[in-house]
Amino acid sequence: MKDDSISSSCKSVLNSKSKDETLANFAKWEPWHGKFGLKYPWTKYLQVGELLRELATIVISLKGCLQSPRQPSWSLRQSIEEPSEAVGLTLAWSLRELGESLVKMRRCNREAVIIPKLKSMRLELSSIVSPSKFGPIENVDGLAIASFVFLLTEMIEKLEELAKEIEELGELAGFHAK
Repeated sequence: MKDDSISSSCKSVLNSKSKDETLANFAKWEPWHGKFGLKYPWTKYLQVGELLRELATIVISLKGCLQSPRQPSWSLRQSIEEPSEAVGLTLAWSLRELGESLVKMRRCNREAVIIPKLKSMRLELSSIVSPSKFGPIENVDGLAIASFVFLLTEMIEKLEELAKEIEELGELAGFHAK
């Protein structure tokens, strides 16, 4: 995805709150249908939207980290490139999996599939900033790496929350199993 496309997507998500609330409010007034009657779990959709907005702010912060004029040394960046890419790919996969779950109205398998991958990525990130690898994080290079890893860790935590909310939504809304 292009850099501008990521920014515009994140900004679109950040500006979606009032639209989401309006749509949910109108949907509550729809005629009775299905097993829910007038009690479809629209508030869960709003909670999912809020978590997506929080994720978008983290993505924008990560972009700022990567585009900062003050970058760590080339050798330090090289040392975290591979694990960071692995984490990024897992995060993207997890988001796609959760998105498909919503679009196809099927239950996500959070405990069996998503959470173990995210926990593995968390361990991978903790090994990146271990004191044995960089020594004490006192200089600007170390702080830049620590900030980057912190944001990736925050993203993992938000994705875990998002997976939980989507799983609960699937149960409440009666999403079908895979």
